Amino acid sequence: MSVEPSLAIQRAIRARLIADPAVTALVPAERIFDGRWRTEQLPCVVIGEGSVNYSNEYESFHDEAYLDVHVWVREEGFELAKEITGAIRASLKQAPWTAEGHIVCGVTVSKARFIRGKDAENAHAIVSIDAILQGAA
Repeated sequence: MSVEPSLAIQRAIRARLIADPAVTALVPAERIFDGRWRTEQLPCVVIGEGSVNYSNEYESFHDEAYLDVHVWVREEGFELAKEITGAIRASLKQAPWTAEGHIVCGVTVSKARFIRGKDAENAHAIVSIDAILQGAA
C-alpha cells in the first residue's frame, strides 16, 4: 500500500530538517515537530496544515502536495524567525529528495509570511511548501 503523498512529503521534510546542522543550530531537532507542541518549547518548527491535489491518472500521474511549516520564536521582532525560515528554505532547496513510496519530482518553498503572535513576546512565520510526487511502482 502506498503512503499518502502529503504524509510521505511531511515525513521527508521533517527528516531533512532534523538532519540539517544549519537548521538545528537555530532550532534543536527535538523541537521540530509534526504534531502537537507546547508554547514553552520555543523556538520551534511545526509541520502543519496541508492539502493534496491527487492525480486522476488519465491526465496526470503526479500528485501535488502543499504543506505549511510554522516557525514560532519568543521575540518581539522577526529576526530569528526570518533566520530560521532562511535555513529551512536553503535545506529544502537541496536535491535529491526521497519520500516513502514516491518519486519526488520537485519541492519548492513558494512563500513565507511573518506575523505577530497573540502576545508581544512571540513571532510566527508560515512557510508554504509545494511538492510534486509520483507514486512509485
